[in-house]
Amino acid sequence: MLSQDMISLQKEFERIKKMGLVKCLRNGPTGIGYTFETLLNKKEDQESKPDYKSIEIKCKNGFGEEPLSLFHCSPMKDGKYATRYVFEKYGYYPYNDLTKEKIYYNKLFCDFSVEHGGYDFKLKVDRDKRYIVMLAYQKNQLIEEVCYWDFDVLEKRLIEKLSNLAIVYGYPYYRNGEKYYKYLKMYLYTLKSFDKFLELIEDDKIFIQMYIKDGLTNIGTPRLSASDVSFRIRLESITKLFDKVK
Repeated sequence: MLSQDMISLQKEFERIKKMGLVKCLRNGPTGIGYTFETLLNKKEDQESKPDYKSIEIKCKNGFGEEPLSLFHCSPMKDGKYATRYVFEKYGYYPYNDLTKEKIYYNKLFCDFSVEHGGYDFKLKVDRDKRYIVMLAYQKNQLIEEVCYWDFDVLEKRLIEKLSNLAIVYGYPYYRNGEKYYKYLKMYLYTLKSFDKFLELIEDDKIFIQMYIKDGLTNIGTPRLSASDVSFRIRLESITKLFDKVK
């Protein structure tokens, strides 16, 4: 059954849909979502709260099949954020040192490992210790528990952000070198449970994508110029984590 928030969003979506082609307001992959939320009169923010009242909005290219980013959550190690540790110990130069640009990019799964820089990495859902841990191997030998994501933190983030979900499909069009979107479909969902979330990680339907890149601040001191650690779900598994609202 549709909640009042869902009815309200559905009315807004129908209004935007009737607008037809809408000029994209930002270049790059975030343009589709930024444009739609601007049409909702929503200001851009980095909050962990839902986008529209109690509903998180995810905009997808109608022609694409890329996994859906659920939420961002930095890993921990010894009670501290571990993004810098992962980067400094396991970062690598993807272009044979030609650019001198060090990064750490990986997609982490439970059932198989991904190799980078002579190490293999995989996830483990540890229900006794109540965390998801990133493991590093070398020549099939466990090197260390690199970092972890605490169950309590993940459950809070999941429920606060994704108890209600709207997936909006926009279709890109190009005219005179300009990019436009036509928003044609929207589907509404409610979250099943945190236990189901963990099961899907164990089944490799949900994975963690890490992209860490070094850089400088505006005063020349080192910092992580890009740090994206996100939990992502394969599109065909959406209804394993969410119930579709009719």
